[in-house]
Amino acid sequence: MRSNEGAGARTFTERARRAQIVECAIEVVAELGYAQTSIRKIAERVGVAMSVVLYHFTNKEELVRAIVIESYHNVIAAVVPAIKAQTSATGKLRAYITANAAFLQSHRLQYMAVLDIGLSFRTASGGRMDQLEIDPELLGDLATLDLETILRNGQENGEFRTFDTRRVAVAIRSALNGAVLETSQDPDFDVLGYGEQLVTIFDSATRRK
Repeated sequence: MRSNEGAGARTFTERARRAQIVECAIEVVAELGYAQTSIRKIAERVGVAMSVVLYHFTNKEELVRAIVIESYHNVIAAVVPAIKAQTSATGKLRAYITANAAFLQSHRLQYMAVLDIGLSFRTASGGRMDQLEIDPELLGDLATLDLETILRNGQENGEFRTFDTRRVAVAIRSALNGAVLETSQDPDFDVLGYGEQLVTIFDSATRRK
């Protein structure tokens, strides 16, 4: 099937159709949840026959991979430059939180879809979303977003106090993800203001006194 060929083998029209399918799939997952999403429902949202979707993506798992990769590219473009622009761990932590909050505000459906996929998705062999095959170069860019590394570096250079970096990283990510539920219930929820509040909370929680 064409979906198994490299991107370079696709025509402009095919790439545009794939992008449209991925965008509609994100909308369907965000609205219905991953478990209720099917190729048929995605095809209906696109306005094409199921065979068109299956021409570009052989199955639901392959489409999920495309959604995840699209999200990774977008979040890297939005968050990584903000982190790299900072020279201190404190600055990088602030940038991580505020840039992710801004990304959530501008890519709300995508954020919701990937979060739901992360909780519900399993490959045919039982693997989770983070076990999907991803381009190593893309994974390298994602390493810049490793929150535990930022926290450890802050401890090593004396900016942060001693704490369990994994647990604090989980707390920060969970706090950011909490905004997804709020925006799903209240589209006018102030995500940017929420992000600034999180900066204040976690700056106080991590700073060496």
